[in-house]
Amino acid sequence: MDTITNIPVSSLTYALKGQKVLERYGYKAWAGRDHNRVSGLTVRGDPEKAKELLVQYGIRLVSQDSRLERSGGKV
Repeated sequence: MDTITNIPVSSLTYALKGQKVLERYGYKAWAGRDHNRVSGLTVRGDPEKAKELLVQYGIRLVSQDSRLERSGGKV
C-alpha cells in the first residue's frame, strides 16, 4: 500500500505547480491550504522521492519550524 504524506510548500501557487510535476511522474497529488493558511501537497507514494522531484523543479518546501512560526505554534 502507498504512503500518504503531507508536504508543506511556501505558497498555494507552488502547491499547484508541484501537483502537476508529481502527476507527470505518476504520483497521486492534491494541492491545498489548511485553516492556518499553510499551503501544501498531499502525496500518495514515496515521500522522499516526491520531495526530491519538487526541489529539482524549483518548488520551495517549508520546514516544520517555519510552519510553527506561521501558525502561532500550532501545527
